[in-house]
Amino acid sequence: MADYVYRGFKTKLILPFAISAEDRIKAFTKDMEMAAILYLAESDREKGEGHILKKPDEKLVFIAEACYPIWLVPWSGGTLLFDGLGVTAHTLSYDTLPDIKAFNNDMQGSAKTCEAYSVALSRNANYFKNFAGKEEKTIEGLITSPDFIQDFLVYLSKAKEAEKQLTTKVVLSPIINESEISASIKELSDLRAKIDDDVKNVEASMKLLSITTREKVKAIREEIKEDRRKFARQIKKIKPRVTRKIRQIQEKYDEKITRTSKRFERRLRLLHEDQVKLEKMQRHLRAEINRCEVKIESCRRRKNKRSEIQWTLKLKRIRKRLPVCKRNIRDIVRKIENLETAKKLETSQQRMECDTRIERATKILRELEASREAGIRMKRQEITSLEDTTSLIINQMNEMAKSKKAALNEFDRISMPRRKRAYALVCLPFYLARYEMEAKKRYVVYPPSIVGDMGILTKMKGVLGAAKMKAFLQPRSKAMTAFLNQLVTLIQKSPMFEKEVTEAGIQDSVLRIKELRMGVKRGLKELEDEKWISKNELQTFSKLLYIYAFMGTQIISTETEP
Repeated sequence: MADYVYRGFKTKLILPFAISAEDRIKAFTKDMEMAAILYLAESDREKGEGHILKKPDEKLVFIAEACYPIWLVPWSGGTLLFDGLGVTAHTLSYDTLPDIKAFNNDMQGSAKTCEAYSVALSRNANYFKNFAGKEEKTIEGLITSPDFIQDFLVYLSKAKEAEKQLTTKVVLSPIINESEISASIKELSDLRAKIDDDVKNVEASMKLLSITTREKVKAIREEIKEDRRKFARQIKKIKPRVTRKIRQIQEKYDEKITRTSKRFERRLRLLHEDQVKLEKMQRHLRAEINRCEVKIESCRRRKNKRSEIQWTLKLKRIRKRLPVCKRNIRDIVRKIENLETAKKLETSQQRMECDTRIERATKILRELEASREAGIRMKRQEITSLEDTTSLIINQMNEMAKSKKAALNEFDRISMPRRKRAYALVCLPFYLARYEMEAKKRYVVYPPSIVGDMGILTKMKGVLGAAKMKAFLQPRSKAMTAFLNQLVTLIQKSPMFEKEVTEAGIQDSVLRIKELRMGVKRGLKELEDEKWISKNELQTFSKLLYIYAFMGTQIISTETEP
């Protein structure tokens, strides 16, 4: 059977239950602490209600100061907190990587040729898109609440080494011992080392993949250079022959075009000569017409009828010849235009034939250049594909590495920066009250507190009862309050634990031990002196202390409320 309460247990460090406010002049005594807790416990005790079917009052079975065991465990440059009772546990959830070794083997095995390597990259493009799965590891007793750790770190600065056994406190014996904590620490360290190895393996694989791809890209670029040199040699060898052929074709067609041009020029020259003759004749006929008209006019003035008739007949003959001349000129102009068009068409066709022949002659060069450019384009596309796919995989791996590094940072957050050289057990003080009403029982935890300053007393002037006392003695940490309240659940779940806690609570109750009762009495007077309670409340609680002393652990119901 486990020993949940160990009277002879001597803790190494003990924390004060209450710490005074900075502006408090008078010392806050242990007597005042116990008196304030009794006041709150009585205020929380349920009183009988109803007139016809009145319920009985709750009985306050005990109020005892207790020590909750918290282990301080040195680890990785900091200090971990372990719940000595094992109520708390922390489940570490972490992602598992795909098989990096298999990936590396696949990529390196396919790295002999660029083609095989490219296929392997495409095959593994989404290899690191998602984690392979998720695993969990539960560390019993490990406290990881950031608020609790932060508040406890501040609180720990007030700790003192216990000089003697805590004989008037319910010291809860740690269920989780050092050997179990050592095993948990090993699991934690192994897990951290595994995650750290995962980060290193991912980064090493990223580096290896990047180097391999760079090597392949470099090899392809060398192939491009070699292709350029190879085609340059082939072109250099063929180009002189092609150039000679082109020159021959050009010379042949230049001669042919020249002959054609000369042939058309001869015909055009004859036509132009005829055009010039006709135009000269046209000018001559017009001049003759003018001359005839002048002669006719002169004959009329001289009234020489015979000469007038002769010149008139001649004018008619000349005028008949002029339209024929004009028509002949137009015909020659049209022939010239047609001939020039024919010349342009024929010479153009000859130039096209020349270009076609030259194009056929240069076909082998164009095919070589096209083949070169096609090969280079394909290799550049291969480079782009290798780099893009590698970048995609490396980005996925980088995201996994970031996730793993974030998981490593979580290990730093679960520990306090304060460094301990060895395991230490800290007593986290609290008060525990047990109430009973017929067959029902109830437990209330009063967590470590901060004593209100005198300014609060001024603000609370006119306020009486529990509200005033709760303002005077305030829980120092919500996280610690929530943590200690788990103890109630543990007590309710474990009959054996409840039995031992109850026996120890009654044994060390401030209501049973005379020395503690006297301290409470003195504390009540101190509270009344500082105006935290009234004289009537002082008298009421003094009577209650007398009743507790007379009845032991049994409480007589009273109608007087604080």
